[in-house]
Amino acid sequence: MPLCWLLARLLLYSLSLTPFSQAPSQDTTSVTAAPKPLRVPEKQEHLCCYDMHFVKPDYPKQARLAHIEGVVKLHLVFADDGSIAELQSVSGDPLLVDSAMKAVQQWHVAFSRVAGRPVEHEIALTFTFSIEDPPKPAYLHLADGAVVRADTVREFTDRIEYTVGQQTHYISPASVTNINACARVAALLHMKEGDCVPGGGPTFNIRAIPLSPSDNEKKATKSPSQN
Repeated sequence: MPLCWLLARLLLYSLSLTPFSQAPSQDTTSVTAAPKPLRVPEKQEHLCCYDMHFVKPDYPKQARLAHIEGVVKLHLVFADDGSIAELQSVSGDPLLVDSAMKAVQQWHVAFSRVAGRPVEHEIALTFTFSIEDPPKPAYLHLADGAVVRADTVREFTDRIEYTVGQQTHYISPASVTNINACARVAALLHMKEGDCVPGGGPTFNIRAIPLSPSDNEKKATKSPSQN
């Protein structure tokens, strides 16, 4: 057998072994998945126990004009860092639901962190929207911090009318932050079942006095036969 033929066979054999000798070793190290958050149910009144940024829903103007009242139910989940992880509407008038959702989306709670595993807090929220006659006397809380005592008060879309003695006064709705039955600490002194207000915490009863259209709005809605 010629020597050159044997050398060629040996060369081919050595080349056939090279891919196996250079194949990289596979990393068999397993990657540990992050622990799934533990979901803990909470009651809405428990929010008073935490340091939180709370935004109270507004009573929508359109709902007040239409005298729409009722209960809004939401499903809320806070993430481990206190931010909103999930927020869904369950029931309620669309105008009232929209107001409640916009307010809750701004909430943030400082929960106690649990070492070793993230925790989510699941809460069924219920807001009650109601329109009530203004108290007599009524106290108008102004944006500049002043408080006005009024014998009677009526609110229109373009003004608030109130009487002191026999005199009628007018003020812009934008300058009034609240109308209630107490000159100071009204929320704490007139709490009803379901309220919770320590440290400015959550209030789940959203109340407003009746709202009437302005004189121009009343004229615009009259039929031609009424003009």
